[in-house]
Amino acid sequence: MLMQDWKQVRKAISEAEHILLLPHIHADGDALGSAFGLAYFLCGQGKTVNIFSEELPPGNLSFLYRSDRLPEGVQFSVWQPDAESELPEHDLAIAVDTSDEKRMGNRKELFYRAKGQIRIDHHISDATFAPITVCSTGWAAAAEGIWELIQTYEDYRRAPYLKEIAECIYAGILTDTGCFAYASVTAETHAIAAELIRIAGNMAWQYSELYENQRKSEVALKAAAYQKIEYYGEGRVAFLQITREEMEAVGATDDDLESFAPFLRCIEEVSVGIFVKPGKTAREFRISLRSDNHCDVAAVASQFGGGGHKRAAGLLYKEENGAPFSEFKKILIGEILKWMG
Repeated sequence: MLMQDWKQVRKAISEAEHILLLPHIHADGDALGSAFGLAYFLCGQGKTVNIFSEELPPGNLSFLYRSDRLPEGVQFSVWQPDAESELPEHDLAIAVDTSDEKRMGNRKELFYRAKGQIRIDHHISDATFAPITVCSTGWAAAAEGIWELIQTYEDYRRAPYLKEIAECIYAGILTDTGCFAYASVTAETHAIAAELIRIAGNMAWQYSELYENQRKSEVALKAAAYQKIEYYGEGRVAFLQITREEMEAVGATDDDLESFAPFLRCIEEVSVGIFVKPGKTAREFRISLRSDNHCDVAAVASQFGGGGHKRAAGLLYKEENGAPFSEFKKILIGEILKWMG
């Protein structure tokens, strides 16, 4: 992005006092890292910031959102319908890492109630839900975009909370690039990571927080789940579904499911992994898709109201809006096999 691409964003920020930040539903490390990195920066600029998550984020990301870490000017909350009346009127709402207004979930009204709206994102999308949008698919993570914005301020290296900002941005990049393993990673991604490490120091502790704290319930769930992986298309597609009952049998929570989708793509000869986990009701199914270069899973997901990246995407399927999931499963696998040829 060039400086002029950020002019409208900076003008809107300069004119705002109370700012609302919204990561996408089922917020991941990039959505949260982007939101909190920006929140620290805005707080240092004298702004009051509210971050609203649709649900409590995974526990392995708690180092980003713990209340004892946040400065006085930043408040993080999980969205509750009755909390809206207690909020101040926001001068500006910023959606981060959000490709579509549906990805704001129940908080969409909060976004539009603000006097101004901005979207900062890196997904392939033609969404126009915010009058000010800065989006680049060249960013390996939305956090790269947030860091680019911060860098447009000449004195950014003297910003309050610079160490915390760097830690948040690094977490966003680390998680959304598969620890710098995905094809989206560029030389610029590594250059940004190097600068962040120079600012905040060694970041190895983040890998430990994120990936080396598997609960025993997660291990137990994997032991049972790996026996039921299904293969389609001569072994090129791996499918795994975990039910709420299976989770309850070993005391597992949603936090224990984070590593399943990436694992499926690591199986030999598998080009696409499909991981299905329970939604909020018995008739909702959250589907994660992972791919190599043989299938654009973002394009597949978009056919069913989802989205994401070419190599990592997701969607929510509700039985009340269509066929039983068993039927939709066949349709989804069929679409993936069409893409693979």
